[in-house]
Amino acid sequence: MIAYDDISYSVENGRARIVVNRPDKLNAYRNETADQLRDAVLRAGSDPSARSILLTGEGRAFGAGYDLATVDPNETPALDDVLQRHFNPLVIAMRQSRLPVVAAVNGPCAGAAVGIALAADIVIAARSAYFYEPFVGIALVPDAGNTQFLSRMLGRVRASGMMLLGDRIPAEKALAWGLLWDVVDDAELAPTAEAICARLAKLDAAALAGTKRLIDRAAEFGIDEQLALERDLQGEAGRTPAMKAQIAAFFAKRKG
Repeated sequence: MIAYDDISYSVENGRARIVVNRPDKLNAYRNETADQLRDAVLRAGSDPSARSILLTGEGRAFGAGYDLATVDPNETPALDDVLQRHFNPLVIAMRQSRLPVVAAVNGPCAGAAVGIALAADIVIAARSAYFYEPFVGIALVPDAGNTQFLSRMLGRVRASGMMLLGDRIPAEKALAWGLLWDVVDDAELAPTAEAICARLAKLDAAALAGTKRLIDRAAEFGIDEQLALERDLQGEAGRTPAMKAQIAAFFAKRKG
């Protein structure tokens, strides 16, 4: 296990497990927390034994957003610098990782933590969890990818209401809105997330990475460009040893 101050990191049976470990602060993020999360995501991506990533929080919260207690009250915080140096690189690392990321939202998920959760590829939540955008209420604008993720996932009307009004969105409503893959009873969250990561870890790594790339580019491209990218990546996938083995197994099954 790699030693970090704010998170824990381990890899077992192809699954990298990253846990924000500041339960006394409801897992609010310091700059160092974001840096350590990014390092862990990159470390997992460069580890040939890692095939999926599980991200969650220790204790009763996924993340309470940015830890404002770390801001000097006598200075004007340079939040643009904080985002550029610490949080934006984390979100980019998650989206660009070759590995599928599963976020298990185990409790309150607020502010920057929402963006970090939604940067994952599959998001599941405990039934008691909720999502909360407090930015405008404290004279800030949403960050950490929130404006893009929420607008794409929810559409303008719901995204605007969520970000402008700052209401808490319960997990069940977030599921109905299309923000989540699934909601499970609190006691079932950890085993469900582990099972999803285990399932992903058994799939072809190149196919997973290519699919992640296609999903990200789908919102940017027109149909011509998207079809061309699908063509190119599928051509690469079709030439891999893993795909050849799948074809051989298919024909062997037909003959049997």
